[in-house]
Amino acid sequence: MNKSANFSNIHKFYDVINSLITFGFDKSWRRQAAENLKLGNVLDLGSGTGASYYDLKKYNVVALDPDEAMLSLNKFEKKVVGKSENLPFDDNYFDNIFCCFVLRNVENINKTFNEVRRVLKKDGKFILLDMSRPRNNVLKQFHKIGTYIVLHLIGLVTLNLKEYRFLHFSLDKLPPPEDFLIDINLEQKILRRMGIFGFVYLGVFEKKS
Repeated sequence: MNKSANFSNIHKFYDVINSLITFGFDKSWRRQAAENLKLGNVLDLGSGTGASYYDLKKYNVVALDPDEAMLSLNKFEKKVVGKSENLPFDDNYFDNIFCCFVLRNVENINKTFNEVRRVLKKDGKFILLDMSRPRNNVLKQFHKIGTYIVLHLIGLVTLNLKEYRFLHFSLDKLPPPEDFLIDINLEQKILRRMGIFGFVYLGVFEKKS
């Protein structure tokens, strides 16, 4: 994870704040993402406090996150401290990799995609759910202003301004998903915008060779 993305100080109310920010839609978005999983095991990449626990209960899940404080609240039985750029698993190990609201926080995107491809089995699925900015320029500016105000306010109230400032600026770290997810050496099955203004996207990819 990016060194600025240290959420240990806010781990106890991280998911509650996320639900407030998204008006509770984060739960339905995770549920929709999980509907694309195939049978088999799952790596919950950047699992954090385990917000996807109820969506993945029927699967054999390994929860991975670099933050031990976040993992301490995670309900998954199998938990591993580790980074997405250096996954501590054998090649062709997972049937699915499930990654929700994490990608924009990693230090090295290319290394992360290489590791995802390495540990996925042939025909394995990579499910990616994350936030970006709306495509429409006018809506993009409204979204920037809104997230700036809301996240900075939450940071001030919770006395964790640095962490919530990071969340605001992370939304501009990556290009639009339609641009940077074109060539990640995985076959794209789904890429669609979700949520108000289309600031959330869902990508479903498969490893074909």
